[in-house]
Amino acid sequence: MSRFFAFIYDPMIAKTETACLQDWRKELLANAYGTVLEVGAGTGANINFYPEQVDKLIISEPDEFMRKRLLEKLSNSSLKDSQVKSFGMEDINLADNSVDCVVSTLVCCSVHSPYDALKQVYRVLKPGGLFLFMEHVAAENNPGRLKWQNRINPIWKRISGNCHTNRETEKYMVETGFTIKKITKASMRKAPAFVRPTIRGIAVKPQ
Repeated sequence: MSRFFAFIYDPMIAKTETACLQDWRKELLANAYGTVLEVGAGTGANINFYPEQVDKLIISEPDEFMRKRLLEKLSNSSLKDSQVKSFGMEDINLADNSVDCVVSTLVCCSVHSPYDALKQVYRVLKPGGLFLFMEHVAAENNPGRLKWQNRINPIWKRISGNCHTNRETEKYMVETGFTIKKITKASMRKAPAFVRPTIRGIAVKPQ
């Protein structure tokens, strides 16, 4: 399943990337600087959007088949000081207070425990560091869609690498201790209706 999902992932999401995700990635990653950790990088959709103010990039992807495709993209990119790691968002193998920014795009939906994952992000960020996030979430202002998300979630997570349709990621970030500096809520165009609600923005680890 893992090998097959890695194979179909880019073609599956291509129309959505063109419709909105590429613009959102570029806008979000313009805020990255210094030492940056990207967690759950998948096949490397963010690679071409990192700005010059990033001094060092650590990219992690636990799935070996996704990571293989990520390495292929990285070899063809202009990124120089970068490292690829195999740890997941819930077990980040870096020191406390060691990075300036953490990037997570479409990752919190599929971790086993979003709270454990966000605690790890909080731990490795320096005080004042930025968590740059883009996630599909529960439809908080659409009860009909939320009801459908809850119904389909048990099936969807089994066939899509543990992806959950109904996570309240903004709530989890605040409860972990982050301060939300900027957040945009939008519909992910050209995506299935049950994963269209998204949030993206900047959360800060207080100093």
